[in-house]
Amino acid sequence: MNKTVGAITAKRDWLTIVLRSSGNSVRNPELVKSLIRTIRYFDLFDFPLKADELMTQLYKYDKPTHIKEVEGILKELVSIGILEEIKDYYVKKGRAGILEVRKAHKFISEKLWNRTKLYGSYMRSVPFVEMIAVCNNLAYNNASDQSDIDLFIVVKPGRMWMARLFLTALLHFHGVRRHGSHTVGRFCLSFFITSNSLNLEKLQIKPEDPYLAFWMIQLKPIYGEAVYRRFKSENEPWLKNYGLHFQKEESLAFDSGKAPRVKTALEWILGGRFGDAIENFLKNTLKRKTLSSMKELGPKSSVIVNDSMLKFHNNDRRQEYYEKWNG
Repeated sequence: MNKTVGAITAKRDWLTIVLRSSGNSVRNPELVKSLIRTIRYFDLFDFPLKADELMTQLYKYDKPTHIKEVEGILKELVSIGILEEIKDYYVKKGRAGILEVRKAHKFISEKLWNRTKLYGSYMRSVPFVEMIAVCNNLAYNNASDQSDIDLFIVVKPGRMWMARLFLTALLHFHGVRRHGSHTVGRFCLSFFITSNSLNLEKLQIKPEDPYLAFWMIQLKPIYGEAVYRRFKSENEPWLKNYGLHFQKEESLAFDSGKAPRVKTALEWILGGRFGDAIENFLKNTLKRKTLSSMKELGPKSSVIVNDSMLKFHNNDRRQEYYEKWNG
């Protein structure tokens, strides 16, 4: 790479690098910018991408494109020293080693998915749970040997605390709930919403939130097809601001149809005034305990406790990721 390009690299003006290095012959500078920004984002998580994978996750680019155009630009970026191509994967220059990381993480993820499949059949029996989705690293097969299994759960309005208690008790009984120092390979119950509050647009950080946007489209639902479709329809409008879209094929391999009889029976028993009394008791008791524990959390925490959302993230790193990616 010549001195001019090297100087520009220091400033991270990627689009200018490409235009100058190619003699301003690039036909689609917006696509170039999107490709590089997408690759740089996933580089934060040691996750290289193939051309077809990039096409489905282009950041802030929603114009029609063809795989040949994408491959052509990627080849050009490789030829001028911006990217490297390793076995059809594209990475930032000098980051070829993350391909082996992705392979190792895929192997670990397969084992965690087997566990998710096993216990997912139990979790779908929990009353008032309307949708369960795997999120974060495992959702895109990037779990490490220290990863837990993060779940995003949608519950019936007015039964938030009861559903959470039942689900917590179930996983704790089987010895697979994350708590204290017991984290690796266990289920983390840190994000609940009600099915009448599916729109998560308000959770965005400013000025933009690529982490939340990618998190949304990477969700892998394992139960609750109808609710997931509603979830997509309510969030697709604001995701368009990021040029991102939910995938057409939904991962619902573990959803075997009708709700188990025990679930239906418990929802009938606990669906009326008796259930309301239990829910109010749990809400008053557990909410007080939760709010008390929040005082011990640091400034980087993201905790929301209300009637439509329970979000317990002790260390919200979205701002940190944004600054690294955009720096």
